Amino acid sequence: MHATVTSRKEMEVGAKLGSIIQDSSAREQLIESPETVLTEIGAKSDVTIYADTADLVHLVIPADVDKTRLAADDEAYFEELGLAALGSCYYEDLPE
Repeated sequence: MHATVTSRKEMEVGAKLGSIIQDSSAREQLIESPETVLTEIGAKSDVTIYADTADLVHLVIPADVDKTRLAADDEAYFEELGLAALGSCYYEDLPE
């Protein structure tokens, strides 16, 4: 069985990031000064921020994959990888 354990701190940082991303002013600050904003909320600041737009969506490729599950054509694992790669990418109006 495959399980992911998320710590309380990771959940808190995730909630703070979610709030920032939903607030246009805070989102802009995150894009302009990611190290400062991430440090303030207790997240690692050694990351690169790629902000999606209506015309550009970034696909995140996981650093590690389970080769055994890939070789076994594990559909649940493929779904996990897809969700991880797409994150919360969702647009009501798709660009033409």
